[in-house]
Amino acid sequence: MPIKVCHITTVHQANDNRIFFKECTSLTDAGYEVVLLCANAISSVRNGVQIIGFKGHRSRVKRFFLTSLFSAYNEALKINAAVYHLHDPELVWTGLLLKLSGKKVIMDVHENNAAAILSRPYIKAAFTRKLLSGLIKSIEAITLPFFNGIVTARPDISDLFPKLNPVTVRNFPILPDYDQIPDISLEKGKKAIIYVGGATRIRGIIELIEAMDSVESAELWILGPFESQEFLQECKSMNGWRNVRYLGIVEADKIFPYIKAADAGIITFLPLPNHITTLATKPFEYIACGLPVIMSNFQYWKAFFGESAIYVDPSNSTEIAKAIDELMHDDQKLLTKKKMNLQLDREEYNWQKEKEKLLKLYQKVLN
Repeated sequence: MPIKVCHITTVHQANDNRIFFKECTSLTDAGYEVVLLCANAISSVRNGVQIIGFKGHRSRVKRFFLTSLFSAYNEALKINAAVYHLHDPELVWTGLLLKLSGKKVIMDVHENNAAAILSRPYIKAAFTRKLLSGLIKSIEAITLPFFNGIVTARPDISDLFPKLNPVTVRNFPILPDYDQIPDISLEKGKKAIIYVGGATRIRGIIELIEAMDSVESAELWILGPFESQEFLQECKSMNGWRNVRYLGIVEADKIFPYIKAADAGIITFLPLPNHITTLATKPFEYIACGLPVIMSNFQYWKAFFGESAIYVDPSNSTEIAKAIDELMHDDQKLLTKKKMNLQLDREEYNWQKEKEKLLKLYQKVLN
């Protein structure tokens, strides 16, 4: 009889790239019975994973206390799993209750939560952000040692908890073989540079669209949700939108044909505390398709990606435009970067190696 494991999220969507497509699906493929408890999701079975929706609160304060202490915990007990794998900061309370109930618990720390709160736009006062950041550090220091395992998405997050022996399971993409990625029919009047992911102000979308106003060598493809309809309309009113093609939203596992159809990828997150030490998924997805990548000139990113990328000041739209035009006018550079990145993709940046670390942790926790 397969071992039952339960993943829980109150924040992410049921089709979250890391939680569902990578971790849950990998565990199912390894023979586990996997249940995903997801707040406000529609219950279904997908990829062998049983998705169970439960009522969650939209309010951040209510979610932090009520959803975690009551809804998530009560639903989790019904599953009666051998291991519970939690994905959101507020679920530390659920985790502690599960531990008191004799359950084994893994906490998955997706980001540097204390740093992330410092750049949250919904918290207006800087003093409040600093206060909450300190509170999060204290809560993590007190609660995380009680759990059976800690997973983090990046080495720098693991460095925050040196005494807990966290396992770094990096958010590398599930990489299809390049030759097996289907081609799609997208009419291209000029070369294309693609941005995949949430289109938000703090991810530099305004500066990127400003740059496109002076780019003549390429058009920008945006694939992903805008943070709001108001923000989408604001972007559409900009002069640079004339060089933008908005491709809408597609499932995470269907993005690769669009990326392959482009000539380069771009990610110009603004230099906020949680961005400058974050290895986002996007560059790896671009590299998997052999695309040259233009990215923010953060020291952490430059040290990691080296010569595989081109670096720009993300707040300088003129510099972004210049980098796009120079790359698109240099066919030899495009070809060289493509060959380099496809080799990196096969040798380094893939989910397969990370999956093995996740499975070893489960074996350790269960023994």
